[in-house]
Amino acid sequence: MHMSRARFRWAAVLAGIAVIAQAAPAQADEPAGAYLLVVAPQQGPVTVRSLYCDPDAGTLKAASQACDQLEAVDGEVGRIPARTGPCTLEYAPVRVSAHGRWHGRPRHFERTFPNRCIAVRDTGGILFSE
Repeated sequence: MHMSRARFRWAAVLAGIAVIAQAAPAQADEPAGAYLLVVAPQQGPVTVRSLYCDPDAGTLKAASQACDQLEAVDGEVGRIPARTGPCTLEYAPVRVSAHGRWHGRPRHFERTFPNRCIAVRDTGGILFSE
């Protein structure tokens, strides 16, 4: 059975949200933050990472730095200051999303950027890096 890229992306996001919801039961020892981070280029493979804060963990390599950024903005990815630096002007659209919870409150971020470099730079340089 062939699944379209859009359906695959949504299936990955929904499956990840379900995993995060089950992995972080409502207890006093739950992590401060739990996110599913998705990078979906128009062409190429979708990348999915998990991030947990306090304790810092997950499949994102720079979990501690990412959690520090999120702590500074109350878990709102869209409020993380952009990192400075150059990016090429190539047009290779990429959609990034971060869905999860911060101190028990739902947090959602989703945006399409002209290319991955701009996506990484404009979201602080850590959450959606490779």
